[in-house]
Amino acid sequence: MRPPPGRLTLSVVLRENIHPEEPSAATEAAVADRGITLRAVLIGFIAIIPGVFWGVYGDVVSQTDLTSTSLMMPPVLILMALLLVNALVRRFRPSSVLTQSELMTIYVMLTVSVILSGMGMIQFLCTTLGAVPYFKSPENNWGEYLQFAPRHLMPRLSAIQGFYQGGQPVPWDAWLRPVLLWSGFLFVMLFCMLCINTLVRRQWMDRERLTFPIVMLPLEMTDPGGSFFRNKAMWLGFLVAAGVETLNSLNHLYPTLPYIQIRANDLGPSFAVPPWNAIGYFPTTFYPLAIGLAFIVAADVSFSCWFFYLFMKLEHVFVAWVGWEAPGGAVSAPPYVAQQGTGAFIGIGLSVFWLARRHLKEVFLHAIGRGPAVDDSNESLSYRTAVFGLAAGFAALVAFCVAAGISPLVAAAYLGVYLLFSTTITRLRAVAGPPWTFGPYVNAMDIVIQPVGSSLFSKGNLVALAYFNWFSIEMRCNPMPTHIEAMKIAQAARIRQRALTVAMLIAIVAGIAVGFWACLAVWYQFGAATAKVEPWRTWMGRLPFDRVSNYLADPKGPDVAGVIAMVYGAAVTVLLGWLRTNFVSFPFHPVGYVLAHTETLQWLWCPFLVAWTCKVLITRYAGIKGYRAALPFFLGLVLGDYMASGCWALAGSILGIQMYRCFPC
Repeated sequence: MRPPPGRLTLSVVLRENIHPEEPSAATEAAVADRGITLRAVLIGFIAIIPGVFWGVYGDVVSQTDLTSTSLMMPPVLILMALLLVNALVRRFRPSSVLTQSELMTIYVMLTVSVILSGMGMIQFLCTTLGAVPYFKSPENNWGEYLQFAPRHLMPRLSAIQGFYQGGQPVPWDAWLRPVLLWSGFLFVMLFCMLCINTLVRRQWMDRERLTFPIVMLPLEMTDPGGSFFRNKAMWLGFLVAAGVETLNSLNHLYPTLPYIQIRANDLGPSFAVPPWNAIGYFPTTFYPLAIGLAFIVAADVSFSCWFFYLFMKLEHVFVAWVGWEAPGGAVSAPPYVAQQGTGAFIGIGLSVFWLARRHLKEVFLHAIGRGPAVDDSNESLSYRTAVFGLAAGFAALVAFCVAAGISPLVAAAYLGVYLLFSTTITRLRAVAGPPWTFGPYVNAMDIVIQPVGSSLFSKGNLVALAYFNWFSIEMRCNPMPTHIEAMKIAQAARIRQRALTVAMLIAIVAGIAVGFWACLAVWYQFGAATAKVEPWRTWMGRLPFDRVSNYLADPKGPDVAGVIAMVYGAAVTVLLGWLRTNFVSFPFHPVGYVLAHTETLQWLWCPFLVAWTCKVLITRYAGIKGYRAALPFFLGLVLGDYMASGCWALAGSILGIQMYRCFPC
């Protein structure tokens, strides 16, 4: 049985080229597959609790960043544990094994829930709500911010001290109202993301046939007709990655043992002579996870990623060489990398809707009953629900912000930019599958303020807006990509989209509830301001208010140069897309330009270079068969990296000690 269009999986590749005479295994498994079942939903629901708690504890206490990667560690390791249990069950009761659709249902429920308690989501929300009352002082004048703070969205002030000092039970009566209100806001925002994904799914999967590299590993692990776990090349890659990460983890505990340098090694000091010293921080990394994922993506995408990163570094050198400096008091400075990246983010987001304009027109006319019938029976939501749900949900989000003290125009602009950035990140993951994807340097809050000037914003507007900066200030855990990746999994594993959507919504509700529970429990036990926890998350909670203080202390006019650089970045992105469309051999992909002008490729350009080199050499000298034979090795790198890193992280969580941080730096 062949897979749906667009799904070229490892098992199918190997089966068709190595054992073309084996037609029945996958077919029989597909027939026996029971689809989404109650037991799968129940197992997924139960698994959310340890998955979320492990993610929060690992991030905050043992400091191993379990949720910062696109392919999150807790869902992958729980899936692996279920596969091991499945193997035992198959020996004694074959009729009770979990099928691929059941395993994928559980995996999807974990991905859409665990990410909600990651960095940039509930973790940052919790540290944001108590930042002003705890860190206020006569020097920073934050005490006067409290009169503009949305008090109905904050816990009682008497509960703040325990959050930062620790050693106390969670005062749920003080947190109940803000938890419920913010849970409602977050659910509506996630529903808007689901609506957008529903509207673009057919365009991305059926017409453009994007690859979605992030979903390949879990699909291969669970493919009933595949040979993934019987492939020697996969196990070789697994052992290489697991061996390196295990050795480095042991070195963290016992420094006399050797260490293999795969994390960031800064080449910047090697460029000490002007203008080359303008290169700045220039790390090389060799993460097995990143090399394995980069090998999956198209060669032109991986080439563009490392090429444009090096090009961006040369921009700094050029600016230093010609002595180009920003005028005094300017908001942005040459070469305007942050502004170029922000414009490129906007350009990709707008291009997504432009490319899908005919499809979206059909969808909209169908939704309002004025167009031809469009088959949406296999979509996550009906098109009518997606169109009107997005409109109603966005209006509700704006109303929520207005009730918190933000003016309607500012609220609509801020939320619109954030959803556009979220769409771009979703697109970047669907095309390039980077192990982590940062948002632009100029986040949604700053892009609303800086182009028109902070002098136009009142203190009340700025303070209220800062309380909503938690979900846009750090976008590595943006939840929108997990939704459309779930849709891709449903297509590949032949799961009904509507049924999986129900399971996703159940998981989202559970993920929000367990996420608040886990975050508050951890910080009230260990203290957000103590040395027992990772301090960056606490600092990120107060960062929006530091930004407000800067805006108020030094009001600026419109950032004209920054706006021009944004327009330039958007124009370059659109031009690269047009050239790729009209010239088949054009080597540069706009995704590379976008990622290079954000923080994403700072630690990933070198893995993309390594993977691209391997792919080009293999395909040149061994052809497509050589590439297919090598692919299991690179997927083994990903799985081995995750299994070793995850087991050491789990050991750190159990023992309550800080462990070796495998990534991102």
